[in-house]
Amino acid sequence: MKSQARLLKAIERAERMARGRLCVLSRAKGGGEFYHLQYRKDTKLHQRYVSREKAPAYRKATEAYRRFMALVDAFVDEMSAKCAAEIEEEAKDAGSEDKAARRAHS
Repeated sequence: MKSQARLLKAIERAERMARGRLCVLSRAKGGGEFYHLQYRKDTKLHQRYVSREKAPAYRKATEAYRRFMALVDAFVDEMSAKCAAEIEEEAKDAGSEDKAARRAHS
């Protein structure tokens, strides 16, 4: 339970994010690079030009998004494990009650 609360607090502290990844589009003759932000939405691949000046901010935002998604995945993993344990416990309790009822009728 503590780890779930810790994960939720980390998720709440999420900074600004951008979905996708920043890719080098091409290299300029002067040695600079051009970038595009590449992401998938509704099964379609989207690309958007990003200027050199904005590239560091987009890089930081895409890294924040990856960290955020890792936290969400960890939270879902913990909730799934908790759910499975509860279902197993309920099934075990229901099985015990069924056996007791059968014995009472015998």
